[in-house]
Amino acid sequence: MLNNKMKYALLIALAISLSLSSCKQYDNFTTFFNTYYNANKLIKEAEEEFEYQEEKKRVLPRVIIPQSNLVLDAQRQSGMPPFMEEFLISRVKRQPVAVKLDSVLIKGSKILSYHPKSNYVMDVLYLMAKTYFYREEWLPSQIKCSELIDKFPDGDLSPDAHLLLAQNLIVQQKYYAGKIMLSRTVDIAWQKKRYDILSDAFRIEAELALFQNDLEGALKPYLQAVAQSDDGYLKSKWQIELATLLFRLRMFERAEKEFANALKYNPDYLGIFEANLYQAASMIRLKRYAEAEKILDRLDNDGKFTEWKPYVLAQRMQIARMKEEPFEIEKLERTADSLYNVHQATAAFAYERGMDFYQKNDFNTARMYFARARALRVPNYAQAEEMYQLLNSWDTFNKKTAPALNRISNKETLSDTSLQILSYDLFEMGRVQTQLKNKDSALYYYERAAMLSPEKDTTTARFMYVYSHFLKKDDLRKSDSLLQAIVDRYPRTQYGREAMSVLGYTNAFLQDSVAELYSSGSDLMKHGEYVFAVSQFHKIFEYFPDSRLSPRSLYNTGWIYEKNLNSPDSAFKYYSLLIERYPHTVYAKDVGLTVAYLTALNSGSPLPDSLVERQRVVYQSKPIPTNIEPVKAPAIEKKDKSDPTLEDFLSPTKLWERAKEMVNEPMEQIKDLQKIEIKDLVPAFKSDSTSSMPADSLKPNLPEKK
Repeated sequence: MLNNKMKYALLIALAISLSLSSCKQYDNFTTFFNTYYNANKLIKEAEEEFEYQEEKKRVLPRVIIPQSNLVLDAQRQSGMPPFMEEFLISRVKRQPVAVKLDSVLIKGSKILSYHPKSNYVMDVLYLMAKTYFYREEWLPSQIKCSELIDKFPDGDLSPDAHLLLAQNLIVQQKYYAGKIMLSRTVDIAWQKKRYDILSDAFRIEAELALFQNDLEGALKPYLQAVAQSDDGYLKSKWQIELATLLFRLRMFERAEKEFANALKYNPDYLGIFEANLYQAASMIRLKRYAEAEKILDRLDNDGKFTEWKPYVLAQRMQIARMKEEPFEIEKLERTADSLYNVHQATAAFAYERGMDFYQKNDFNTARMYFARARALRVPNYAQAEEMYQLLNSWDTFNKKTAPALNRISNKETLSDTSLQILSYDLFEMGRVQTQLKNKDSALYYYERAAMLSPEKDTTTARFMYVYSHFLKKDDLRKSDSLLQAIVDRYPRTQYGREAMSVLGYTNAFLQDSVAELYSSGSDLMKHGEYVFAVSQFHKIFEYFPDSRLSPRSLYNTGWIYEKNLNSPDSAFKYYSLLIERYPHTVYAKDVGLTVAYLTALNSGSPLPDSLVERQRVVYQSKPIPTNIEPVKAPAIEKKDKSDPTLEDFLSPTKLWERAKEMVNEPMEQIKDLQKIEIKDLVPAFKSDSTSSMPADSLKPNLPEKK
């Protein structure tokens, strides 16, 4: 009996497990074909659209350029490191596949919601993390990577999630957390034997260390990788990476040895070619030309490397460049242009050749080579582009300023407008030299811009301020004197306020200066020192245009020229300036008619109606005839004493008495009416009138008696 029960229990358990496994298989089946297959297909199409996979795969030799002695931009100590830009997808590339990326997120969310126990959760989390990273949404990508690592710490995609999480942290400038995650990425990648992840992790570690000026920290990952690896192929790979980093840092002697060591292991064809090529390149920089040419000849004669001959030709061009053989360089350049047109290796050579001409101050030839270097995406493409733009700007401003500078050298006088344009162009030339790290040239052009700029132009304050800033380390006394000149001449400008801040002036300085200047001008005006008074008033409206005393100073200046110096033209000039700058002040309204009248006279146009002099109309009375007798005035009837007079209306007391009389009079009339009898109201008839009327006419009509 017990055995039967056990058999039944086993059968039931087997049935349940079969049903559960069938449900699991069905869930995986529907998840894959309904959602995951489409999501994976969409992400692959998106990556193919912006060629992300092609950028990550390396099937051609690299183009390596030693670090230039000229660094245009200062090393950034904040913000996203520049080496991370190669992992990002620009908005322009992302725009055509934006809908596909949205669909990946929608389908991934459906799988996580409706199929949370399927076998595709790990894959979906990684797809969503990559999609968020492509969309530059760092925090959601970081969250999905963390979910994958928490749920599947030993999963096949755990190394990928670790690396992507480290990239998210570094992009968000969380460097300490990024370093820790990179270290964990290396550990999990070694464990899973994901050497592609190891390569990327080591490279990011090295670049981050270089970004933070830690040379030993940059070399340490590769040294550790070579020491830990037992695979000859991997050892050669890490060794080439280490030598490449040294070559970039211009440590050519050490780089040549490391490239040679890489050949002792087991590199593939690409590794053999790169190690030999850049070992020869290191020898060229060390001026070991004969040894380098032997290696290049061997690469040229090896049939396996036929398609990579442009790289070898570029190194032969480097030999001619280092030997300074211009004819040989021209010959090799013609060969490269005819055989390979535009190639990354020759573009890299063009960048270094352009730097040679730039160091010799041959800016036009240097610009031509930088234009070639920017034609392809070489490692120094951005620097070649910037150098080309700077030299192009230099050439433009140089040609623009040459005529005016020649006129000045011939002691010709330029107008204020011409000087203003010239000083601005000279200042821009100084900025170009600043970006090119030519401090002496920058100082020269800044000084000329500040000295030639018209004093009335407030832009001069900017030129003087920048010139003072560049002099601060070498000539502090002159720098402070320039700042003081800015405070004296342009205190209301932005650079005037900055200069006051540097020199330690308080906010009350402006108010005190205006009041003192106006008081001085007023005193000089009272004592007849009109020229000096005008000078003081001029400083107020020139340097303190926002002061409440500025319109008054203009008014006083015009008044002095009009009344005291007998110079109507100058008075008209300052009155016009007053109306132009401060049209709503009482001073502008006071001189408005005068300016309008003089403006009309100077222009020759007819005067407006409001200023035309009007003829006075004189009215004359007609002569009175002498033969007409005067008309007698009618006799004025004597008024009754009871009639009100004008005096009665003007006197309140009499008005009150008159009012009482007007109230009492009707009462007296009513009393008089009560004394009148009825017969008094019937009119009296004469005897002749009554006799003529019938006797019955006065009798009432009464009804007859029956």
